[in-house]
Amino acid sequence: MLSEATKRLYFLKLLKRAGVPCVQLQHFYVTVIRPILEYAAPVWHHLLMNCQSDQTEAIQKRAINIIHSPSHGMPYSKALFFAGLTSLRARREQVARKFL
Repeated sequence: MLSEATKRLYFLKLLKRAGVPCVQLQHFYVTVIRPILEYAAPVWHHLLMNCQSDQTEAIQKRAINIIHSPSHGMPYSKALFFAGLTSLRARREQVARKFL
């Protein structure tokens, strides 16, 4: 899952280099990369160790840094606010609550 999402981050970088606007880059992330990170989350969410959860959050932070250049060096919570996204952990918990 992590390697597949990392591969798609490369496409996000290529789109950024091609001059695609930030709004469309974020749309690409939300529709193409984030679903990979959240695939079957209600099933395996409670089995994740903290290090695995941190790895998925790191991929999201990398995507935010690619999309929004000013977010480099920001703490993750501020970068999420800057991008208008929520953490993957919070999204998994929300989906798990709805599922159960």
